[in-house]
Amino acid sequence: MTKDGFTPASFTVRKNLLVRLTFVRKVEVTCATDVVIADYDIKRELPLNEPVVIEFTPEKAGTISFACGMNMQHGTIMVK
Repeated sequence: MTKDGFTPASFTVRKNLLVRLTFVRKVEVTCATDVVIADYDIKRELPLNEPVVIEFTPEKAGTISFACGMNMQHGTIMVK
């Protein structure tokens, strides 16, 4: 998380393979003090300058959205 939002804001992964995402919040003043991946019931705090690792295995192709806790900053994960 930078002043410009989630960077990168979109990327592609493969279905049925473990996905390991690392989020690091680099800005103090932001609404993105946590990240939500609703499709997988994931909500994690993003402490300033501390890596937060999230793991899950997507089981079907499609698009998974993620956002900050206030749903103002967004990103997408394309599953192929």
